Amino acid sequence: MRLVEAAAVGKWIGIVGRGDFLDDALAALLRERGYRAAQVGAGNGSSTFDLVIYRTVGAGRDADRFRVLAPRDAPVVVLGARDPEMATAVPDAAWLHYAIDTKTVVSTVERLIGPADDGFARPAPQLSAREKDAVIAYTMGMTVREVAAELGVAPTTVSTHLDRARAKYISAGRAAEGKVGLLRCALEDGLIPCPCRNHWSSV
Repeated sequence: MRLVEAAAVGKWIGIVGRGDFLDDALAALLRERGYRAAQVGAGNGSSTFDLVIYRTVGAGRDADRFRVLAPRDAPVVVLGARDPEMATAVPDAAWLHYAIDTKTVVSTVERLIGPADDGFARPAPQLSAREKDAVIAYTMGMTVREVAAELGVAPTTVSTHLDRARAKYISAGRAAEGKVGLLRCALEDGLIPCPCRNHWSSV
């Protein structure tokens, strides 16, 4: 998504990224939380944003790249290893290492510019310890049988834990159907790390 001119409705977040799938994933995460998000390019760098998220590219190119692309007069969150020249260019930026979970990204954005709107909230249901264990293991890639072996219980017990967790999310108004639905909820609540972690921590 390329934004020509930021609209006045909602809180806009500009992403100065690398034009890859991680930019899209970050924008999707922010939209899930009720923000409006757009990738910043040469054609819209002068647009008005409430916050800018900058993904570093390294090799000493970030300070100049930031000056050319990033919109002015907005709080900045930098995703990447801390660079002295970049830190000088953006002294008030909030720095987050790439190896972070999605909950940290969202909480940092909310700390800097507040929630997307006054009525937006994603209630986190109270899962039991066993329900959390089952959801974490299952959404991290294990089968029901593998989760059962890991927890030392029967597969039917794991299925019951997952069904109860799913029902709690759905009753809270959150889509949790299937494994993908549970995965999304687990990511949003910080139960599991961002799937981008391995990619981001290596750059």
